[in-house]
Amino acid sequence: MSDCAAQDTIVVGAGPVGLTLALVLLRAGHSVTVLEKRDSVNLQSKASTFHASTLDLLETLDVLGPMRAKGVQVDHVQYRAPDGEVLAQLDFDLLKDVARNPFRLHYEQGDLTTVLADLFVREGGVLTFGQGVQTVRQDADGVTVTCDDGSEHAASFAFGCDGAASAVREALRIGYVEKPYPGMVLRLYANRDMRVQFPDLGGISYLHAGDDTCSLLEMPDCWRVVVRVPAGVSAAEAVMDEWITERLENLLPIKDILRDVTGRDVYSARRRGALSAGGARVFLAGDALHLTNTKGGMNLNAGLHDAFALGHAATTALRSGGSASLERAATERARVARDVLIPRTDENIGTGMDRVKRIATLSQSPDKAAVFLAKQAMFDMLDGIPAAVIRGEVSHG
Repeated sequence: MSDCAAQDTIVVGAGPVGLTLALVLLRAGHSVTVLEKRDSVNLQSKASTFHASTLDLLETLDVLGPMRAKGVQVDHVQYRAPDGEVLAQLDFDLLKDVARNPFRLHYEQGDLTTVLADLFVREGGVLTFGQGVQTVRQDADGVTVTCDDGSEHAASFAFGCDGAASAVREALRIGYVEKPYPGMVLRLYANRDMRVQFPDLGGISYLHAGDDTCSLLEMPDCWRVVVRVPAGVSAAEAVMDEWITERLENLLPIKDILRDVTGRDVYSARRRGALSAGGARVFLAGDALHLTNTKGGMNLNAGLHDAFALGHAATTALRSGGSASLERAATERARVARDVLIPRTDENIGTGMDRVKRIATLSQSPDKAAVFLAKQAMFDMLDGIPAAVIRGEVSHG
């Protein structure tokens, strides 16, 4: 017997993907328990890019307002030379025929987590901390999740949104195919206005000198300088001023910028796809289902797409008593990750001048530029989400 009354659904993981899924379910009138292994929501800064397709979805949950109030709206993407020459510029306004919010938003993942958690709890959702998952048992009638403290939680369906090291995925014995990307990524947090150096700098800009490149992202409280660290360079070496100066001096006045750097970190990236999205009564979403490199900021956005797809499919399943709609949605999200998301992010790693020249050429054609931007904004990755949701024609129950 469970330690708590059976719910319609259990969501494991109180990150942005899990809480988005939980809020979709709650707004549809279902009882939801969210289990989080930590003692509080994770506010660590990770992803920070939200694309137009995702913003349109989040708007249906009434969270876009707080995001825009605190985030940075980016209206175009630029490719520049170190001397300031704009090699190519593409305006997100070209998406106005397909997006209600034709822009990119830079906003901290942790801030979205806080907004979602507050809404979920305020509207009657159950959010419990210190609940690491030990086992998951499912049968024809439902699923029971047993936590590390021995408590049991029963529901009709459960969702593993508990990250790359997903305990739910491990409990289901679902394997994955993984390939590490060579090298690492270095982020510098510069407390300065990069537009002093580069007038009219876009909020997302890529600097190129031959095949050397770095990214500049405008955040609410700083600019991020992001650069790849080649294989063979250790994390300890990559955060040293000497290596950073050597790596970036032909792109930026890095010695001057380093005086304003308030933080720096290095992380590795992996390409991973789970061998199954789950089935019957338990399903995976977000990092538990897929991982990609960070160029273009697509993996979290794809996870949020997963949440909307599974949330609305779960409503159909709960009303029908069967799991066919969830099986279809989960299978489709796994296909999108495998066939579209991972290849797209792999393609985005290509940072040489040949790619910049191709982008510069297509930027001269509004139609071609719009197609390119729509793909970068992930509008072709919305499969599995009902058309009414994509159009914003949803009810909060």
